[in-house]
Parts: sequence; C-alpha cells; structure tokens
Amino acid sequence: MNTFSFVAHGFRTARRHPRLVAITWLIPLIPALILISLIASNLGPALGRSLFSQGILEGSAFPVFMEFRSSPADALEPLMGKGALVMGVLSLLVQIFLSAGIVGVLAGSGPANPFLTGIRQNTCRFLRSALVFLVPTAIAAVAAGLTVKGGGLLAVHFADGRWDLAGMAAAAFVFLVLWSPADLAYDLSRIAAVHHDHTSMFRGFFRALIIVLKKPGTFVPLYLVFLALPLLLLGLYSAFRQPWTPGSAFAIVLLALIHQIVMAIRAFFKISFWASEVEVFRDLEEPELCHGKQHFVPNPIQPNPPTPDETSLESIFSTPEPD
Repeated sequence: MNTFSFVAHGFRTARRHPRLVAITWLIPLIPALILISLIASNLGPALGRSLFSQGILEGSAFPVFMEFRSSPADALEPLMGKGALVMGVLSLLVQIFLSAGIVGVLAGSGPANPFLTGIRQNTCRFLRSALVFLVPTAIAAVAAGLTVKGGGLLAVHFADGRWDLAGMAAAAFVFLVLWSPADLAYDLSRIAAVHHDHTSMFRGFFRALIIVLKKPGTFVPLYLVFLALPLLLLGLYSAFRQPWTPGSAFAIVLLALIHQIVMAIRAFFKISFWASEVEVFRDLEEPELCHGKQHFVPNPIQPNPPTPDETSLESIFSTPEPD
C-alpha cells in the first residue's frame, strides 16, 4: 500500500467514528477552559476598558501583552510560572489518556465500551512509553538548542542577523529529523502493545524505531502528510483571522465558534492519523514489538529414526507374536 491508501483509510475510519472525534475535540477543552478562566479573572480587573484592552481588540495582542507583563498591574505571575507548568502536565496527561482510549478503539479487541476500556487497560503502559519517549525528545531539543546557539555565534561573528534566522530554521530541521522517527516509533509501539496485549514498552519502542528507520519509503511520506495537513489548516485560519478585528461581543463569540470548528477538524485529523498508523501496522503484518524477553527451552534429544536397512533387518529377525 502507498501513502495515499493509508491516509484515505484513516479518513474513512475517522468518518465511521464521529463520537471518537467528538471526544477528542471536547476533552482537551477542559484544561483550556480552566486556564482561560484563571487568566480572565486576573486580566479583567486590570485591563477593563483600558488602552491595553483596546490594543488587544485592534489585533496588537503581543506588544500589549508584553507591556502588561512589565507593568505593576501584572497579575499573571502565578499563572505564567508554576501555573503554566501544572497546566502543561495536565494537558500532557489528558493527551495520554485520550491516546489510550483511541488506540483501544482502533487497534483493540473491541469490547462493549472500547474507549473507556482502552483508557483503563492502556494508560499505565502508555505512561511508561511516554517516559521512554522523553529521552529522544530531550536529545532532539538539545541538538536544536545547540544549532540555534551556533547561528547566534555566527551572527555575532559576521555581524549579520540573517544567521540568527538561518540558525532557527536549521534548528527546526534538526529537531524534526531527530524527533520524527522517534515519534513514529512511539505510536507504532503503542499500537503493537494494545493489539497484542503486551507490556514491554522500552523494548517495543526500540524495535519499532528499527522498523521505522528500515522503511523510510513508508514512513517519511506519511509523516510529511501528518505535518502538512495541520499546518495547512492553521495557515488558512491565520489568513482568515489576521485581517479581522473582533470589536463586539457578537464578533468575539463568532470568532470563538470558528476557532472551535478548526479544533474539531484537528480532532478529525488526529483520529485519521491514528487510523493510518494502525493500517501501516497491519500492512507490516502486525509485528509483536512489545513482548518481553523470550527464553528458548531446547527440545529434548530425540533418538535418530531407524534407517530403511535397520527396519528390514528388524523385520527379518523379529519373532512373531503367538496368536
């Protein structure tokens, strides 16, 4: 099968699971709404109808926000420090829970309530898999950081700020090259663990990584599609959003509605991508990646079968049984 077949199968599968798409869209709203309510309770009294809020409505949100952060009225310090860390961890856990349920539906055995059953059965091993995945993620982040630093040093040496931009572009490329195979192996190992009900996530990750590296013709185009579709969606939304300044309550509500439509499409993409990877797993003949260390027990020594000559001699000299 080619990349188009995998992606088309993923879209067909996502269309057959509208409730799964709805769950994937709605559940991440919980930490987002908590964070928005906390920020609103802090920003509301400080901004009100001031020039800062007017600047936000006019579209100059980032400069206004940075000026607000440096002003004495800044009340976001608890949220931007420990609060942001807590919300980041919460969002990560929500994504792991969601993935446990999604893979349970798409690659599991199909019990009466596969999503909740998948969360119950797969969350622990998915958490262990996430800890393994943190290692290549950290390596890719360090390599990208060193690349950015190198670009900054070149910019100072040549007195040319374009080296900074080149360093950031090179850092993004380095991070993607190092991180994308690990990301694919992370997903593939979790699919194999759910399908075969295995639990050795450390071994499974590296076995899956070997498969990904051995089959670039399958995984590279697939991952490029996974990157391109969300970026295209984000670009279309940005092109629509940038020239539009919501200046009334109705316009703000409409903008929020459009934004949620975009998030629902992203949820549809997420289910489609998972289904595409499950189809790739089946195309690879469902390898058992997450089984434990196997111990081979040697077979007991069997006597050699008699040769034809020995059989004939035995029949000649054998004494017949009396009737």
